[in-house]
Amino acid sequence: MSDYFCLDIETMDYRNGVAYYEFIDGTPTRQVTNVDDLWLSSRRDHHPAVGPLLTDQLLQPGEFDEDDRITANEFEEAWRRAIEQEGEV
Repeated sequence: MSDYFCLDIETMDYRNGVAYYEFIDGTPTRQVTNVDDLWLSSRRDHHPAVGPLLTDQLLQPGEFDEDDRITANEFEEAWRRAIEQEGEV
């Protein structure tokens, strides 16, 4: 079963951003991190200013509020945007 969430985050260099998470059967499988105009996918392990690009934590009950839940389509749109931007780099 797939679950998708979106959460406001703070990066390692103290900037505000948004992280989009995909979990399959409770295991993190993909993540998109958006900070300013930068879109990053978990196809890379780490970004020097942002930090790890895929959480290593399994999905825990109560970790996210229902308000944090997003659709698969919303996640895929963020994923597409990150992949497209990575192609520009």
